Amino acid sequence: MSKRKLCFISLFFSAVIALYADVKIINPEPGTWANKQVLVLDVPDGEEAFYSLNGSDPLSTGFAYDGPVLLDVTGPVELRVISMDGNDVKTDTTVVYTVAVSSPGNSDDASFVNSVTAQGIVDYTAGASFSIPSSMEYSMGQQPESYLQGAPVSYAANCILSRCIPCTVTDGSAKWRFIIRTFPSKNGTYTQRTVPFKIDDWSTITFTNNKLIYKIDDSLWSPMKDPVKLDRSVKHTVFWQSVAVQAGNPIEYFELPPEPELFCSESKTGAVTAVLRGDADYRIGIKNDDTTVLYEVAGIDTFSGDETKGTLAAGVYYDSVYQGTLPIQYDIDRRAPPAPVITSSASSLYSRKAVKLQIDGEPGAELYVAVSKPLPVTEDMLRSNSGSAFDSAAADNFVFSPSGRVSLEPDLESAVYYKVCAYSIDAKGNKGTTSSYGAVIDQYNYYLDASADSSMADGSYMHPFTSFDQCVDALKYTRYAHITVSGTVKMPAGESVLSSNCVLEGRNDARLVFGQNSSFVVRSASLTISNCVLERSDSTRNGDINTPLIKLEHSVLSMDGCETTVSFDKNGTAITADTSVITITGSGITTKAAVYSSCISSVGTKVKIINARISTVAATAVNFSLQDGEFELRSSTCKIVGTYGRAAELFGTHSRITRNTFSAELGAGRKVGNAVYTDAKNISVEYSGNILNGF
Repeated sequence: MSKRKLCFISLFFSAVIALYADVKIINPEPGTWANKQVLVLDVPDGEEAFYSLNGSDPLSTGFAYDGPVLLDVTGPVELRVISMDGNDVKTDTTVVYTVAVSSPGNSDDASFVNSVTAQGIVDYTAGASFSIPSSMEYSMGQQPESYLQGAPVSYAANCILSRCIPCTVTDGSAKWRFIIRTFPSKNGTYTQRTVPFKIDDWSTITFTNNKLIYKIDDSLWSPMKDPVKLDRSVKHTVFWQSVAVQAGNPIEYFELPPEPELFCSESKTGAVTAVLRGDADYRIGIKNDDTTVLYEVAGIDTFSGDETKGTLAAGVYYDSVYQGTLPIQYDIDRRAPPAPVITSSASSLYSRKAVKLQIDGEPGAELYVAVSKPLPVTEDMLRSNSGSAFDSAAADNFVFSPSGRVSLEPDLESAVYYKVCAYSIDAKGNKGTTSSYGAVIDQYNYYLDASADSSMADGSYMHPFTSFDQCVDALKYTRYAHITVSGTVKMPAGESVLSSNCVLEGRNDARLVFGQNSSFVVRSASLTISNCVLERSDSTRNGDINTPLIKLEHSVLSMDGCETTVSFDKNGTAITADTSVITITGSGITTKAAVYSSCISSVGTKVKIINARISTVAATAVNFSLQDGEFELRSSTCKIVGTYGRAAELFGTHSRITRNTFSAELGAGRKVGNAVYTDAKNISVEYSGNILNGF
């Protein structure tokens, strides 16, 4: 028996239609499969097929194909098939694929895969349900694949079409491919009637019993040795009796009604329902396992996710006697369009600027896109390193998108996460699976850890910068940055100019180690530093060069929870400011120099010091030297060590000094009078509760 007859149930038709007219190899197809593949060929009547598995000539070293066969090979396979018709005309086809046997990790998925791949073929009867686990996705038919979420699949019980349908299932990491062999339901009738004639093509009647005589309608009785042509647009009656004509012989007859009209209705997806209009005793018949099954209503359908087209020559019966065929044309498309392809301007999940997306669906299909509201991103969400951290971002407001272009904009306040989903609907109304995309857009948050992997450094939480130079470069392109510093970071030589607002937040013993004369220069921007140690030692002699650790030019400095230590060779000031704002809370500043040193020196600046520890060591030591501006010093300890010095020297400022402790350790019992010097232009708004030691 030919493979075709094994694979397809023969319909009792005068012609059998090849369902894949141009396809010789139904399975396997190119790709990498996690199971051994079954060979299924569509071999037309009158042809023979031969195959090999290593690319060699099947006619000399291969096998004859006589039915579906499980190919017991793994690794790379080069399947070559040659078919020949009666005139020795050859077709030669090669399919290259790979088998890498594996099993799903999920036990339910593994059980399903084992059941469908054991023989590579699963039998299905119309009207039944075939369940594919919802944890997997499936694609029906030939490539390219188009996946749907696993679910119970079925089609109408009245479907009379028999096919071999390839099915691919995946768990997202591997793909398993098998064949669903479909059969019509036997829910029709089985009555058969024997008559002494047969009908070909409706109009030709051939009489089969020469022991009988016949007449048609009002004609004379005769042996009817030759076929008779009838006009089947009108009713006819065929009579017969024994050739030995005698009175009382039984006369039998069969009425042939006019040829019926075949009426076909079609669903939106193309599924066909066919009925015969005319005499009520007409039926559409299928020969199934040598048994003819008759149906009042016949359908042609397929599974969700599949498509098929062709012309079926349907066998028509009247009163259980075959009459001829009528064509049923069908073009069924239940195959979902593939998931849209989302192309992003960002190279990873993390982006520093607006993300531009181009979403492309199947040509001719309508594309629908949904974009979530921006979800503020916390560091805990990034730390989880899990997609579930962003589950609360809902992208379900789908709208038709003729262009497929989407722009995801950064938020002005924080890092945000966007989720984008898209699907397509084709002309038949099939909805494809949804593609999803997620992006964190963060123009502001950077991470700095000198011990991280420098080859992957992009400043993100997962891949921190490894040098402050990288941070400075990033600040050139943003108006604000929050830099989280971990561990010890060696600061770059020279000036690190900050012209964008910047926050340095330390953790894990963050320490900024400045080289000789390296410094921050803040220009028309703000710098906030918290929980960091800042240290610099100018150990080599540099004469009178006074490079402050932090220089403010029309800027704002805030320090909280910091320890700052700066040593100069001869002279130096830790922080200098011009028409700026300085706020220091819960922090300590210590400066050392041979000749002169101060912690803060400013002009036209508002300085606010709360709960701080300020120490200066030099021959001439001054904690604060301020000209003009405002000065507020509260609940702090200020100490000078040297020959001469003051806690503060204020020239033309507005000052508020309360609840502080001023200490002086001066050589040879020297006394310098008040801890705070003010000139005549200074306005002391408040001075109270201060304690002096050594002044």
